[in-house]
Amino acid sequence: MKQKAKTGCGGFTLVELLVVIAIIGILVALLLPAIQAAREAARRANCSSNLRNLALAVLNYHDQHKHFPIDEDYYSGNSVMDVNVASRTFQYVPRNNFGVPPEGLDGGGWIARVLPYLEEQPLYDRFNLPQHGFGGRWQLTRTGMNWNDPTFRQAIASQPAVLNCPSTMQFAGAREDQYPFSAGEAIGAPVLVATTCYKGNAGDGHFEFDPPPQPPGFWTYQPLFQCYIGDDCVGMFWRATYIRGGVKLHEVTDGTSKTFLIGEASPEDGNSAAWSSDGDWAITAVQLNWDWRTAGECLGPNGPNPGIRTCWPRIRGFRSYHPGGAHFALTDGSVTFINDSINHLAYRAMSTRQQGEVISDN
Repeated sequence: MKQKAKTGCGGFTLVELLVVIAIIGILVALLLPAIQAAREAARRANCSSNLRNLALAVLNYHDQHKHFPIDEDYYSGNSVMDVNVASRTFQYVPRNNFGVPPEGLDGGGWIARVLPYLEEQPLYDRFNLPQHGFGGRWQLTRTGMNWNDPTFRQAIASQPAVLNCPSTMQFAGAREDQYPFSAGEAIGAPVLVATTCYKGNAGDGHFEFDPPPQPPGFWTYQPLFQCYIGDDCVGMFWRATYIRGGVKLHEVTDGTSKTFLIGEASPEDGNSAAWSSDGDWAITAVQLNWDWRTAGECLGPNGPNPGIRTCWPRIRGFRSYHPGGAHFALTDGSVTFINDSINHLAYRAMSTRQQGEVISDN
């Protein structure tokens, strides 16, 4: 009687298994960069959309009020800058030379004032109160945007999604390390406050720092010129635009399609409180995406620290975590991507509104 041959289920040999694993590994290695690139493209599209919405909100505000939204200083000390933009000179004068709002300076910035144009009317209403918030005073009574009221504190911690860049989410969202809410300016500091990944363009004047000496006049003006607490400035937003009643569109004589309105920033600077007149603007006197983490001015005994006095002024520039550059909204409402490699003089020129520089479309 013949025996039937034994049949068994075929299996992978060790060599075959290793080959399959190697092929899978190669496929993953090939696909992973494409997946990461697709994710970054989606993040960039979201970020660009946020900037476009902010720009449109600012332009709609201008249509209704006939000027761009203002910033009210959080500091009511007895001196501000009397600025001559044409000669790029300034001098400190008594604040009363220009006057202050009858209710005092509330410390709020332009982002807070465009909330109704971002479909955030309920949040705006929580800020716009008689004798408090927009109707209050930051210093002395501390009833402005630093009012120590539980309901108001909940409001300032509310984080609109339009202020978050997806590529900067490790720093975005409400935080307690954002000046001036992290300091004694706010009762009970540190105070949780919403942050912004987008800041208004304050131009190319310096911010309390000495730029690299060479080449002279390359990084910022020589002699040094600043205007962030002045009655006028070279950009679109700065800490004291309340003095002049905000910039007007007809004053952007360099061209609305060639002038920055808003650009990307990061709350890692410790100075990106969304509602503060000191946290909603940045300057181009600092290189785009300046690497503060490796700069000697920012290295403390425990490593990089943006709060070091030598670092604090230099970190006021625009930055992003998109590879290769950052998004900017122009004053005509369009959004463009500016490469890290941009010539710094051209970068500065795009931040001034009426200096007459000629900028190539390339």
